[in-house]
Amino acid sequence: MLAFSTNAIICRWTLDNGLIDPVSFSSFRLGAGAVMLFIVMALSGPQQTNNKIKTTTMPSQKGDWKASLYLFSYAVTFSYGYVAISTATGALVLAGVVQLTMIGYALRSGDRLHGAEWLGLILALIGLIYLMYPKLTSPSWWGLIMVMISAYSWAMYSLNGRHSLNPMADTAYNFYRTLPMVFLLIAFTLAFTNVINLTVIGVAMAILSGGVTSGLGYIIWYKALPRLSSSLASACQLLVPLFAAFGASWLIDEAITLHFLLAAAMMLGGLTLVLIGRNQHRKKAAISSTL
Repeated sequence: MLAFSTNAIICRWTLDNGLIDPVSFSSFRLGAGAVMLFIVMALSGPQQTNNKIKTTTMPSQKGDWKASLYLFSYAVTFSYGYVAISTATGALVLAGVVQLTMIGYALRSGDRLHGAEWLGLILALIGLIYLMYPKLTSPSWWGLIMVMISAYSWAMYSLNGRHSLNPMADTAYNFYRTLPMVFLLIAFTLAFTNVINLTVIGVAMAILSGGVTSGLGYIIWYKALPRLSSSLASACQLLVPLFAAFGASWLIDEAITLHFLLAAAMMLGGLTLVLIGRNQHRKKAAISSTL
């Protein structure tokens, strides 16, 4: 979670100071992520999965183009979003929309919400609306739309890969598959806008974002994920906006406003109610099935 929140801080600080443009930041980030993941895969050798019965080699998987498109969309809109809005706001909207998308997908798949969960969902939506009200231009609508698209893309990427048997390999190849999309985006940018802006520090920060806080961050997350319950994993992700907000306040002097804190309390509190409620109902269902 610290890696993911640091990623938001790096992106915001680098773009806000004009050290690199969003297209170049996304390009170097995706490229560095692919390189880092393949290096770790090469150094770690064949991945093993252990259980009480036997040890088997993880199947070789190479991701897919659909997942890569979601990953590319997430990275590019993430960068454009952080040009216009603060680290704290971006991280809060990202986490909130990701969780709301997951909940919406579960409802569409036939899951049911109960009283406290509906209350939590409504509270989270009110918090998101409050974050944009009453100053409808602050935070920037453009930035909010970009971050919302980024969050939706990340949620769909996660849902697309939820049955992956080898997440690290899939993620590495998904990063690799984004490179043709990156080249097309750069060509389009140079042909129609000519807004490429590169500095040594900007490129270095983009590589740091891709290789360390994205690439290594995903590796650590996927290693930890099998040891976490789904509810705890979701709850952990809700800490990212808070880490990002306080980290940005400490590292790049971004103000934490009362408006943000109230919106965060409603959004994160509401989503926590949903997660707690769903976890309780899962436990009850599991107990009932054993009787």
